[in-house]
Amino acid sequence: MSRVNDLRSKVTSAMISLLDELEDGTGGDYYGFTEWDIKNHQELKGQLNSYRAQKIAQFLGRTISKQKLLKYAKPKGYEYSLTNKDISNWLESNKDALLKYSSFNIAVMTNGHRYE
Repeated sequence: MSRVNDLRSKVTSAMISLLDELEDGTGGDYYGFTEWDIKNHQELKGQLNSYRAQKIAQFLGRTISKQKLLKYAKPKGYEYSLTNKDISNWLESNKDALLKYSSFNIAVMTNGHRYE
């Protein structure tokens, strides 16, 4: 059971890493977003909150506890330049590339062990 929990933890870490990359606008490790053809990722810089981060994780087939996503909270009155609909559209337009990059990121974090 501890091995399963360890894999779950690594998968969650991989997802948080991807969300951090989106929030920071960095483009992934080693220019991963460019290499995986994820377009316009810079638009998401500073646009995540816990709700949006959870929706992105769910879009990628994962669920992360809200407690771990509170780090994306913004101060009261923060103005987002993108709507939730804009983010949904961005996800749809980058669906295949994001799923592939996410799978790759998870494989790296779990040393190739599979966890679904």
